Amino acid sequence: MGDRSVTIAIPVRNGANYLGEAIESALRQRHPETEILVVDDGSDDDGLTVAVANAFGSRVRTLSQPHGGVAVALNTALAHASGRLFSWLSHDDLFEPEKTDLQLRVLEAVGRDDICLFSDLSWIDAKGRITGEQRLDHARLASRPRLAFYDGLINGCTILTSRELLLRIGGFDRRYPHTQDYRMWWRLTREATFVHVPHCLVRSRLHPGQGSHRSDALSENSAFWIDVLDGTSELEAALVHGSRERFLRRTGEFLRYRSPNRRVADRADRMAKAAAAEASVSVVVDVGQDCEAARRTVASIEAQTRRPDEVVLVGAAPILEALGREGACKRVLRPTEETRPSARLRLGLTAARGSYIALLRSPDRFAAGKIAAQVGRMSATGCLFSHGSYRSRGETVATGSFGGRVFPEILGDCHVEASTVMLHRALFLSGLLFMDADAPVSASWIEAASRHEFIGLEEPLSEIETPLAASEQAPLLAWLRGSATYRAHEAQLRRLQMRLAGQAARAGREEAGREAGAPGTVRDRMERSNAAA
Repeated sequence: MGDRSVTIAIPVRNGANYLGEAIESALRQRHPETEILVVDDGSDDDGLTVAVANAFGSRVRTLSQPHGGVAVALNTALAHASGRLFSWLSHDDLFEPEKTDLQLRVLEAVGRDDICLFSDLSWIDAKGRITGEQRLDHARLASRPRLAFYDGLINGCTILTSRELLLRIGGFDRRYPHTQDYRMWWRLTREATFVHVPHCLVRSRLHPGQGSHRSDALSENSAFWIDVLDGTSELEAALVHGSRERFLRRTGEFLRYRSPNRRVADRADRMAKAAAAEASVSVVVDVGQDCEAARRTVASIEAQTRRPDEVVLVGAAPILEALGREGACKRVLRPTEETRPSARLRLGLTAARGSYIALLRSPDRFAAGKIAAQVGRMSATGCLFSHGSYRSRGETVATGSFGGRVFPEILGDCHVEASTVMLHRALFLSGLLFMDADAPVSASWIEAASRHEFIGLEEPLSEIETPLAASEQAPLLAWLRGSATYRAHEAQLRRLQMRLAGQAARAGREEAGREAGAPGTVRDRMERSNAAA
């Protein structure tokens, strides 16, 4: 069989009542390269189940094995399948005729082998009558594919994926007769990408004899979800819901209201309450050119009410050697002669290992509660990026009111200062920040805002010597105009250009005033005050 070949595996035990209908639905598939493989898992019904399969003759291949459970039957099918692609059909469910053909076209359009397709489905009763549909949110699943698993949205009979992929990750775990499929999906979240096909391609039968209603199945299901709660890392959780705390709360809601696992839901709630305190934190410090200023900067980190797990110091080797590795927090030194701010920050982010990473540029400093406040807010809301207001030269600059969906507004006026920023490691690993070392620092905040919400903290939690964002506006405008993605936002770029023109005019008036010995006009002073606000 060729690259488009498909095996439909039908595991069955004592299923003579519905097996014939399932096989007929598999035979009606419009895709020609389709193999149907029935695995009889030790039926003890006087040969009735095997007789149903054999009645279809050479159109169906039948294998028999001692009773071992669904996982063993599926592994037998994987071992003997001829198709490059694999799907399975429960003996009491039905495929729609276009199921295989439509999914193959989607798979070919995606053009990757590390894909597991799944679809919507219809519900049918014991007599085959449609009683309802399960239609999933396609846009939501496209943006966060792992939700397919974590929200319990995958019906195994809707999948189509590479047989080699399933074999490579070890097949189905025979120790779990009732959750072998979801343990497989969990492993696949780390090896493949789930792709939703927004069509009802399977008819799933609900009837009283199903094994999932038994007490042993419910007990195994509870144990499985405990393993998921304990085994999902902060990074994996952030890719689903933005933070481990939010992941635990959302999973607890799912278990409480959409499953019988109330006890496990209570466990998820307890774990969520502790998640923010348990999350690891790094601070990346660009130490600048002044060793004493850098010491004051680092001292503000050591004075935090919540100390970070590590401080990554980036800069010239002599300054790093002077600062050394001593302190209340672990220090990681990254010497570099690089002078570009974006390149230095990227070097620090690459070295950082915390789930949450704060940025700080000497001679700026943190207020004592900054780390605790930002981690708490980001963990609770699941936002991957936050910044805040700050103080500069004795005045508060209220940039923290700038939050939410700030794109494309941010193009016309980027209020974000690097020393107020905290981000989740998942955001950096997504490849959005500091990819272009020659770009202004503000360009990375725009890249992040184009895809994610911001949190703005209105309390001033940083002390900034010389704000960076204002000095970057001219190179930022040039960078935006050179970008095919952003130059189309003409209104916002015109606003940024007008701000630059206004700054140039004020600077000219101030220079003229200084030459004349005047302190500047009232209008100039008001404009400076408004710009600072």
